[in-house]
Amino acid sequence: MKILSNLFLFLLIGLLIFSNNQDLEILNMVNQTIEVNVKGTAVKDEVYRLKKGSTVEDLIELIDIASDADLSCLNLTTVLKNRDVIVLDKKKEIEKISINTADIKQLMQIPYVGEKTALLIIEYRNRHGCFKTIEEIMEIKGIGPKKFEKMKDYIRL
Repeated sequence: MKILSNLFLFLLIGLLIFSNNQDLEILNMVNQTIEVNVKGTAVKDEVYRLKKGSTVEDLIELIDIASDADLSCLNLTTVLKNRDVIVLDKKKEIEKISINTADIKQLMQIPYVGEKTALLIIEYRNRHGCFKTIEEIMEIKGIGPKKFEKMKDYIRL
């Protein structure tokens, strides 16, 4: 009987040691990972588990992002911390301004168009009628190819 109780005690001690070692392994695994919540209009709202020390770039490689996601505000080298939240929204659609119908205030909302240039655009329209192409705006004094390249995404006929 004494042998049986010693064997039982030995097995119990072994089980406790094994159990504690497993708990330590699990604890170490938990301490070596972080959880980051990704949400916004450009992604599915999910929590991702990454290695401690992972960066935003590491996270971006893991997730399925919409093609029109705006990543311009992210610093890819930022080291993530446990329970960080990353919000990824879609790029905002630029509302283009009509160079054929806009008034002076609207024209001045176009990048690189000040009051003087806006008045020249209106004067050109009054003399020549509506613009037939957006490239025709380069006929305006002060709007050359370089300035046009910077403006073209903001204008329409």
